[in-house]
Amino acid sequence: MSAALCVIALVSAPAAFEPPRTTPHRLENVAPPEIDGFLNDEAWRNAPAIDDFHQIQPTDGGEPSERTEVRIAYDREHIYVALKAYDSEVRGLVAKGMIHGQTFFSDDRFEVRFDTFNDRRNAYFFQINPNGIRREALVGNDYFIEEWDTVWHAEARVQDWGWSAEIAIPLKSIAFDPGTTTWGLNFSRVYPRRGEEMSWSSRERNLAPAVAGYADGLVALDQGVGLELVPSVTATWRDTLDSDPGFDFDPSLTGFYNITPFLTAGLTFNTDFSATEVDEQRVNLTRFSLFFPEKRDFFLRDASIFEFGNLDVNGRPFFSRRIGLDAGGRPLDIDAGAKLSGRAGAWNLGALAIRQQPGQPDADATLFVGRATRNIFGESEVGIIATHGDPISAAGNSLVGTDFSYRSTAFLGDRRFQADAWYQRSNTAGIDDDEQAFGLRLDYPNDRIEAFVDWRRLEENFNPGLGFANRRGVDQIDTQWRYRHRMNGGFWQWLGMRAQLFRSDRISGGLQSEAWFLNLFEGFSSGNDFFTIFVGQETEGLEEPFEIIEGITVPAGRYSADRYGFFVETGRQRPVALTLEVVDGEFLDGESTLIAPTVEWRPSRHVMASLGWQEDRIRLQTGSFTSRVVRGRLNVAFSPEWAWLNLIQGDNITDTVSLNSRLRFEPRAGWRFFLVLNQSWDNETRRTRDLSVALKAVVNLRL
Repeated sequence: MSAALCVIALVSAPAAFEPPRTTPHRLENVAPPEIDGFLNDEAWRNAPAIDDFHQIQPTDGGEPSERTEVRIAYDREHIYVALKAYDSEVRGLVAKGMIHGQTFFSDDRFEVRFDTFNDRRNAYFFQINPNGIRREALVGNDYFIEEWDTVWHAEARVQDWGWSAEIAIPLKSIAFDPGTTTWGLNFSRVYPRRGEEMSWSSRERNLAPAVAGYADGLVALDQGVGLELVPSVTATWRDTLDSDPGFDFDPSLTGFYNITPFLTAGLTFNTDFSATEVDEQRVNLTRFSLFFPEKRDFFLRDASIFEFGNLDVNGRPFFSRRIGLDAGGRPLDIDAGAKLSGRAGAWNLGALAIRQQPGQPDADATLFVGRATRNIFGESEVGIIATHGDPISAAGNSLVGTDFSYRSTAFLGDRRFQADAWYQRSNTAGIDDDEQAFGLRLDYPNDRIEAFVDWRRLEENFNPGLGFANRRGVDQIDTQWRYRHRMNGGFWQWLGMRAQLFRSDRISGGLQSEAWFLNLFEGFSSGNDFFTIFVGQETEGLEEPFEIIEGITVPAGRYSADRYGFFVETGRQRPVALTLEVVDGEFLDGESTLIAPTVEWRPSRHVMASLGWQEDRIRLQTGSFTSRVVRGRLNVAFSPEWAWLNLIQGDNITDTVSLNSRLRFEPRAGWRFFLVLNQSWDNETRRTRDLSVALKAVVNLRL
């Protein structure tokens, strides 16, 4: 069946789909618009209005309930976007987001996407809400990197007829091909009170770059000198249990230069990440390492180029969090780094070299990763990757790999289909065999029927020194099938069901893990509410005793556990939103109950408070315990420029409580000032383990 799907995909002819086109208005002898949210500038008078939007939610291709009007203009240095979002119920407008860069899924919002190389694979994503709050990301046909950051400007105003907005994107802030006069372009607007999303160009509810419209006639664009400098300075006072109080003053410099309009070289010295948001605390009750996302700006720039094989977690050849962090996640000094990323014709290129403090004695201090992919066919690519170094092991390590991704947005007419195949081989000193990994994934990511099957083999000695692998010596299969039934109006947008299976078998013989779940009933409402009810079974094959926590060990053996539960989430556009997951049943040689509620309160656009916890009540034959993680957030946005972000969290297994408090001042895009307090306590001794106060200033200069 899988082989047949591949053959059909390769020979399927595109459906009769003609993306819309527009010609942005070039500003000549006209002053650029003042970015204030009012659309009374002369620059907009001759810019043609784009108003042929259609629904993609709840009715694909349906008539929008409200009118949306967009205008595009440009000059040598900027792309400008003007929005009129009409609203017949403007008093009900939802606009709670007030912190730049953070998600505002509950809000009325508008987004624009620019595929500046018109390769139908990658795009820049810019989003605003009625408060003029900005959010940006890198998007592709199969990825969304929301941690990416750049400099751009936007303002919005609430009017008696709806809301308006103006956007100015400096051409220095994005990469593009000056020899190409056509870009990929798309817009969408979300109207959350009716669960409605409207778009300019889409296919089967899909907004990927492959189905975007076109902006024609873009000429005489100027990228400037192509130099970006990001100097920063950090003053830190720190006191820990292991050392005397001390004061550090750390200047840092990161710079990027466009060698060509398509290819950027970057250097960083004495890199500091003190203002980066901390990870959420978790308790690991499994035998396998946890995966945490990257949040550091330097590594997120052009991060999509380093993606490999559409791999999510296990088997990634490169995972940037292996750089600058030790095995416990504590920061290591990065002395210098160099990065090359961008495009050259049909090639996408990335290289990264880092000199850092080793994570342990005799570990590698110099690290390298190189990545290249070539665009082939309409939407597909083939690539190679190589890494060298392992910062947390004394054994030398390197890796090479190759991957192929076939993508089609015209499968069987207007459906999406993707097939990924990949191969890797690591080389660790003192090891001669069983160092390979390879896999295949088939994905049918469509609305009514969604399905994928992912198979991979990771041999016993496969070791991606700069990557991530938490299961080795296994054959692993992961598959899911999902059906949605779309409703014609009413409260529910869709109702459906889902089946999931994961299995990991040891290559040497025997089951390592298996889990199957049947989501009997699930649905999504026009108010952004979601629920699912599920039953399933988890099986673990322990080759040796497993100490789940100190003092409680599960004997070797095979354990099957029946599990059942539900998950519910209410829409965040409401003043109070609730998330609740409850799972009960057997667990290893005993029983387990998981309860995980979160309550989020947004009384106004200036305040967001949330309290959540996850409680696992474990009852085993060798002992019982309760694992509890508690997390509280308080974000206060005094204005779009001033924000105070607080996260306090703790767990009863490590018996620690930590506080991360950041006061952020952003007087203009690219200028940021932080006052950061980090403190952790030992709950048993009531003593402070670590206390630091940092004052950091960061300026982004583009020439």
